[in-house]
Amino acid sequence: MTQQKFTFLKSLNVFFARIFSGRVHFSKEYAEKILLMEDGKKFQVIRDLKVDPKQKSDKPVAVFKVRFKFSGLPLAVNKRLSIIPAPFLMAKPGFRQKIWTVSEDGYFQGIYQWASKEFAEAYPKSFIYKMMTKRSAEGTLSYEVIPDTVLSEYIKNLVQ
Repeated sequence: MTQQKFTFLKSLNVFFARIFSGRVHFSKEYAEKILLMEDGKKFQVIRDLKVDPKQKSDKPVAVFKVRFKFSGLPLAVNKRLSIIPAPFLMAKPGFRQKIWTVSEDGYFQGIYQWASKEFAEAYPKSFIYKMMTKRSAEGTLSYEVIPDTVLSEYIKNLVQ
């Protein structure tokens, strides 16, 4: 079996285990809220996915923020398609939460909570991120790791 097939099957196994354990939630807490980002750009929350950890931890966490514009397909189609990688994302070690946002000019922004800075820094090496890179318009993709940051506190400061 190839490494890629093994990773795919392992991701599906972890995904179903987390779903059936009741640890996965689509939260409405920030639904349709407008976030005013540090650069002055406004984004509307379209989805919020949380995976509860098996056990609580006091270890430092990190936020990972990615922004890009999809190439090719219209905004409405991309909003619907953006859920497709969720099962693989939920299976990533250290993943805790993702908030999907979109701006009026068609930029998508994902704001993630990872269990550590190391997990956040590893995400750009994942096949999910590489898929995003392939689907983004040239020159529009950027990301940032914000260590020692809790996503709920970060978002609270951005909500309009």
